[in-house]
Amino acid sequence: MPSFAYQLRDAAGRSSNGVLNATDRTEASRLLRRDGHVVVALHEAGSGAVPGDAPVASPSAKKKRIKKDDIIYFTTQLAVMVDTGVPLPEALDAIANQCDHPSLKKVVEDLSEQVKGGVEFSMALQSYPKLFNNLFVALMRASEASGTMGQMLQRVSEYMEQERDTRKQVKGALTYPACMLTFCILVVVAMMLFILPRFEKIYSGKGAVLPLPTRILLGASNALISYWPVVVAGLLGAIVGGWFYLRTPAGKMKLDAVRIHLPILGSMYRKSYLARSLRTMATMVTTGVSMLDGLAITAQVAGNHYYAQIWTRLADAVKQGSTLSEELFECELMPRTISQMVAAGEKTGQLSMVMNRVAKFCEDDLRVSVKTVTTMIEPMMIIVMGMVIGGIAMALLLPVFSISKVVAH
Repeated sequence: MPSFAYQLRDAAGRSSNGVLNATDRTEASRLLRRDGHVVVALHEAGSGAVPGDAPVASPSAKKKRIKKDDIIYFTTQLAVMVDTGVPLPEALDAIANQCDHPSLKKVVEDLSEQVKGGVEFSMALQSYPKLFNNLFVALMRASEASGTMGQMLQRVSEYMEQERDTRKQVKGALTYPACMLTFCILVVVAMMLFILPRFEKIYSGKGAVLPLPTRILLGASNALISYWPVVVAGLLGAIVGGWFYLRTPAGKMKLDAVRIHLPILGSMYRKSYLARSLRTMATMVTTGVSMLDGLAITAQVAGNHYYAQIWTRLADAVKQGSTLSEELFECELMPRTISQMVAAGEKTGQLSMVMNRVAKFCEDDLRVSVKTVTTMIEPMMIIVMGMVIGGIAMALLLPVFSISKVVAH
């Protein structure tokens, strides 16, 4: 008779582990649940798997990464099937059979096996934290308690679609200036490497003193040509060093601070973080997740250290008996209009409705901000490029304006 390693949770929330002999996983799950325990994980002891651990994907499954759109599609499919009365294990099996994505197929198959073995769906999702974040797991846990999994899955799908659209809007606004800046740098480097040396040969034979801007420009060109290995090594060192620094807690905090204080772009970033946080909080409040859990999860998915601090402070204030609005009024990064609307929702007992309207208001405001930023950046980048390239051209032509000193001999 095979043995099964299990992890249980009792009514008080205490966890326990052990090994049980049973004919199959179904019987093992039934024996473990008959005393009111919740099966967190259940695996055959001889499989070498540890309860709660994610299964290791085969090399072929790792070749294709699971994208956010794949998870959204999976969630939407599952929501439709569960909402129409299909049992969860059957719905997962049907999705796995129709799935063309090898990595996602393995994930869905494993989720189905865990659910059939008696593991709660929310617990099974925790095996894949990179695919299903804390918000997803928390909402599934709430749906299991309320019996509204189909509706909750649909809400999660809508939330992820809105978050994806928000990210695309911000990335779209940043793509144009990034491309223009890259093009400008390439043009300047090309001029210094190929055009300026030719002008230097022309001017060096005249024996005249060149204007200061021209001498600086030709000196920079000579340095770039003569010491290009040092320049390239320095740039690579700066890029690698900056990359490692930005992965440290201090670097991430510095980058978060720079983003929200940038001229023009800072406003768009602030509205993006605010829209994401409020949409998350609105989803949590509407679906019946406890306020403290909702605030904690919102802090985790805020996307910026300073906005995460706001929700962490809010959680601490709520623990001490304060209201959301009282703490929001003290936050410099939180617009006063939003704090006033939240205060009104608390007074009228319609916080969930107000939070959803506030989240929609912030998302609409973000769309307007993205359009405004895009409109402003385009002429500004053209002006900057014109000034840089025009400045180089003027520095090269300054000696020509004094032909009597440079050319006439």
